[in-house]
Amino acid sequence: MARRRIHTLQRAPAARSPHPPLLFIHGGYVDARCWDVHFLPFFAARGYECHALDLSGHGQSEGGSELDTLSLDDYLVDVLQVIEQLDRKPIVVGHSMGAFLAERVLEESRAEAGVLMSPVPPGGTLESAIRLFFQHPQFLGAVFQMSKGIFDTAALRLIKQVYFSPDTSDQVLGEFTRLVQPESLRAICDLSLLFWRWPPRTPALPVLVVGGEADAVFPSYMTERVARRWRGELRIVPGAGHAMIVDQQWESCAAPVLAWLQQLTPQPVQPTSESAPALACPA
Repeated sequence: MARRRIHTLQRAPAARSPHPPLLFIHGGYVDARCWDVHFLPFFAARGYECHALDLSGHGQSEGGSELDTLSLDDYLVDVLQVIEQLDRKPIVVGHSMGAFLAERVLEESRAEAGVLMSPVPPGGTLESAIRLFFQHPQFLGAVFQMSKGIFDTAALRLIKQVYFSPDTSDQVLGEFTRLVQPESLRAICDLSLLFWRWPPRTPALPVLVVGGEADAVFPSYMTERVARRWRGELRIVPGAGHAMIVDQQWESCAAPVLAWLQQLTPQPVQPTSESAPALACPA
């Protein structure tokens, strides 16, 4: 697979962090900026070194002219390329398609742990696509319009119904439209055919799976399958939709991730006045 110039966003904590870096992997039809709306500043402010990449053909990374030929394997090369540049193994945090890429990284034991948000179910997206077609027959057309930057009233209404929580404001929806871009047709097909993929091993790594109670794309029963596959912890966030990282409920989704990360790498205990002399002794 070709290696391309991959653009990343970085948000550093105020002080040197004892935690593994967090590597955020975006989903389809968006780029790394979706993480910078809330999640990068949120976790950097809490002591985590944060990185988010634009997959090939997305944002400011190379590959835009060949977008429709890019596969999930191409995207995995991008992620591993960024991991190679980090000082230590990261904790990968992926959303939707990005969660599947995070799983690929975990399968190769190239990360210390993983957070899978609104993840693609193990069998792929075909079940979800059929379900959405019968519930919202115009939705696929709305997604096609959205990827071309066309947002009429009817399309926005459908996008909100399927991707967002019911109480999402028009302002939040408008901000989301500025993040949208076309997606690779090859990658979309790859995601729909995951049921043909021989299930690889799942290393015994810490995994948190986060789903949204109002996720119409991958409902909670699909999310549970991912948690069972990884024998991971499962959190279903009340009221959250599929676009949980930019949704009105984003902080309710970030909070359980933060709590879980802090359990993995506890915050250093601040010394009391009684313990201060001991810290002054040479090592």
